[in-house]
Amino acid sequence: MPWRAPPARPCRWVIPGPLVRVSCSVSGRYNTGRLLDVVQPENRVFRMSVATPILSVLCLDVDPAWVAKICRDEEISLDIQELPWSPAARARLQDLTLDVIVISESVFRIWQDTVQDVVVRPVIVVAQEVDDSVATAGLRWGALDVVSRRQGARLGARLHGVLRGRAGSELLSEALSYLDESLLIARNRSTDGYEVIYRNSACISRMGGPDHAQEDHQLLCLAPGPRTDRRKLDEIRQDMRAGQPVRAELVDYRGDAEMFWTEFSAAPLTTPGYWVVVSRDVTRRREAEENAQRLRELVIRSQKHENTAVLAAGIAHDFNNILTGIVGSAELARMALAPEHSVQKDIETIIQASERAAELNRELLDFAGPGKGSLESVYLNSMVTTMLVILRSQMQKSIVVRKALRPDIPPIEADPAEIQQVMLNLCLNASEAMAESGGTLSITTDRMEIADDVADMFAYGRPQPGLHAVFEVSDTGCGMEPALVRRIFEPFFSSKEGARGIGLSVVLSIVKAYRGGIDVDTAPGHGTTVRILLPAAPERERRGVEEVRRPRDARHHTVLFVDDEEMLRSLAQRALEPLGYRVLVAPDGVEGVRIFREHMAEIDLVILDLSMPRKGGEDACKEMQAINARIPVLLCCGYDEASAQEKTRGSRFAGYLAKPFGVSTLIEAVQATMDKAGS
Repeated sequence: MPWRAPPARPCRWVIPGPLVRVSCSVSGRYNTGRLLDVVQPENRVFRMSVATPILSVLCLDVDPAWVAKICRDEEISLDIQELPWSPAARARLQDLTLDVIVISESVFRIWQDTVQDVVVRPVIVVAQEVDDSVATAGLRWGALDVVSRRQGARLGARLHGVLRGRAGSELLSEALSYLDESLLIARNRSTDGYEVIYRNSACISRMGGPDHAQEDHQLLCLAPGPRTDRRKLDEIRQDMRAGQPVRAELVDYRGDAEMFWTEFSAAPLTTPGYWVVVSRDVTRRREAEENAQRLRELVIRSQKHENTAVLAAGIAHDFNNILTGIVGSAELARMALAPEHSVQKDIETIIQASERAAELNRELLDFAGPGKGSLESVYLNSMVTTMLVILRSQMQKSIVVRKALRPDIPPIEADPAEIQQVMLNLCLNASEAMAESGGTLSITTDRMEIADDVADMFAYGRPQPGLHAVFEVSDTGCGMEPALVRRIFEPFFSSKEGARGIGLSVVLSIVKAYRGGIDVDTAPGHGTTVRILLPAAPERERRGVEEVRRPRDARHHTVLFVDDEEMLRSLAQRALEPLGYRVLVAPDGVEGVRIFREHMAEIDLVILDLSMPRKGGEDACKEMQAINARIPVLLCCGYDEASAQEKTRGSRFAGYLAKPFGVSTLIEAVQATMDKAGS
């Protein structure tokens, strides 16, 4: 007569909660099945379905009918499997899906090493009689329990415990599947490495899906790739072989070969040979840290640049003082000698060399803290000399640079930074035309008078009639077709692959802004020549002391000159006292304010250096104006007027005297300021 299931009621191992349906069915000689739908309270919104078979039992040298009867009595649905006792059966153990093994004492004594090494499931040993020695030996060998044939109820209780453990494991597995971290449990197989016992969903997904996750049984789930730190990986494996917990960050690869960073930790469990491995994707955190590191490096570089700029400003300040002394002394010497004296030519050479040095020093000040693009007299020859230093570092060694600079070209009135940009862009464009085969880059300066009818002949820009300074760049490259020439000044157009494509458009906009013109001469196979014309600055007559208009009754005018350089204080006295001025000097702002306070009624003009020890010119000016605001103050510094105004915003200066200055410039500034003040 077939066995019938008892009336439906909750089994003892089911998770507590409202039971919706329990249906039972029986099939096969020993197999029974049951389908349970368990619904937790609705506010938890959780459903779990457990499908047949409920319990998978392997009987080794134990009567399966006896086990089935116990399961029926205990209302346990089960699937019983049998494995004949033979030495060849050992290899099949690891291929079976089991919940529990019920094994005879005699077989367990023979197979204990195999069972412990291969099967990761509870083992219940059935003995004829159980005394303390048998129970102790079984537990020592790793059995869950040792029962006798007469202890069927005890076996049923143990099987219920297995079911409860499996139900808890299923819940735990489902909970772990929601973790963002990858988690796996593995067992160390001494001969074959590690066997993965469990992987959660995040681990399977990270490895590229279930197929990839099951490709191997290597612990850590680390897929080697081009950036794998194999030395570090070997160190981790050595520590794990020694049973030491490890923690590291490593490069890993997904199943689709995508690289990512993983934070990895592995620790041994209390059960010998078992490890738990937790890892999480920290790619975003690493990227954020790398970005933060790059920002820190940028800040450090910025601080280095700032420190260099401060150093450059200090050097430029000292150079300006030295150059002012050289130029002033040379002009005084020139004035003291007859115009036809043989030394006059040497003095003029000193003055010209000092002017070139002053141009270079202004560039050093621009590096330290550029101003607002003020217009000033620019000498193309000096700009070419400076530009070539930059240019040679950016050109190939196969390109030879030649220059022909006319000495008497007129200065232009422009922003030096923009003119240098024009020169660099033209020269770099020419060097790119010779990048493959090398060649010669020729730089020429000249002067040219432009008439009305000639101005209309320029294709790019229309230079104004009059005197112009000429800057010309020629290359021995491949040249250009006429159709190509018409497009070279278009933004982002270039005939060379990988070239900049914006340099010539910038050149054209700058030249047009200064009302200059551009001429291009080129032909295929004959290179290219680009000629830039820029209008000359208005002539300024250089006058000596004998030509300077003397102020009325100069002996009644007193000038306070404050500078930390003894050479410049002496120069001011030597330049102004012969004209009738009384010159008071002070080495710093503190002393200058003291003298100003004592001689306030006599002083008509104050000349202050911007950078001085103890007290600078800006602070000294504020104190002096607080004492008497009617006395004009000239600020002497190494910056042009626009930059000086920007740096001394809020201070009221009557004017600015840029270093280095000559004697005639000093006298003109003094007279102009005193005339404006009505002295």
